[in-house]
Amino acid sequence: MLVSSPRYTAHFVQPVAPQEPVPVRLLVGDRRLDLAVRRPMDFAAMTLLSHHAVSKRTDDLEGPGPRAFTKRAISRWSRPIRLGRFLDTRHIEPNNISHLLMDIVPLCLAARRALGDIAFVFRPLQPPFRDLLLHFGIDPVCTYRPVAGERLSFRLSRGLAQFGIDARFDAPLYSYTGEVYEDHLAAGNGPRNVFVSRRGPRAPTNGAELEVFLTRRGFSVLYLEDHPIPEQIARMQAADRVIAIHGAALAFLALKETTSTVIEIMPPHVYHDHFPVGIGHKVGRYVQLIPEFDEDVQFRGWPAIYPHKQRPFAVDLVQLEEALDDDATGLAPKALTG
Repeated sequence: MLVSSPRYTAHFVQPVAPQEPVPVRLLVGDRRLDLAVRRPMDFAAMTLLSHHAVSKRTDDLEGPGPRAFTKRAISRWSRPIRLGRFLDTRHIEPNNISHLLMDIVPLCLAARRALGDIAFVFRPLQPPFRDLLLHFGIDPVCTYRPVAGERLSFRLSRGLAQFGIDARFDAPLYSYTGEVYEDHLAAGNGPRNVFVSRRGPRAPTNGAELEVFLTRRGFSVLYLEDHPIPEQIARMQAADRVIAIHGAALAFLALKETTSTVIEIMPPHVYHDHFPVGIGHKVGRYVQLIPEFDEDVQFRGWPAIYPHKQRPFAVDLVQLEEALDDDATGLAPKALTG
């Protein structure tokens, strides 16, 4: 819910750089596809606006139980916090570090670069999320309460059309905000060949065999959750050849200038081009592996996709060996064929 005056002030209009298609080699079961992945819409400019408003967030607070009722009551009836200029991110709140790095932090840095001292409003955050924001000098105001002041918002334009940015935007916002991370690029500290594995959901069921296989190929196994946020960033900035189970770890590659090779291992029946669109322009060779794929899962939507995405699965070592051998021989992706 937003109560505001009709007056808007434009603080900048920033050109959106064109994006060349990113070649992606996709191995799906026994199929081999060469893709050209790019942003789904080519916008011409991004504009930062402000207007005096009282900003509330209630959509995610509906539901039974005393906890949900308490949050709803705080949001609807408590006295607003007055903050001056503020960016309210509660409509695109992250559920993992990837969404922070690829969607929300870029907007925060772009707004701060334009206006300097502003407040950033979030819902209450888990400690790792807060630690990541603090790494970029973003001290979040975490609240369910209404916030009053000069509310900032972003618009993307194509021709004369304007598009607001919301939680349903279908491409990483990082690909539209320019190189907002240029002050945070570093050489990092750690091994250059890294396999980022997972525990729990999406953990490889053949993990022991997989780790032996990759160790023999010169890769170090990394579980990011074993390290604090600054060390996670440093480890990924140092990596030059990266194999990773699909997830938040790949977003750290936005914090470096280039990565020679990325091999992203997707769960069965799950495909998304989020990372090729977002970071593919910084990667020399991008490969995605899917052990098996049933289009019927995709057609049935998120309720069907999510159980597969969150289920441990076996990594196809034949696929992985092929991807590594192609990388070792310098075999480049072909033009679009599939």
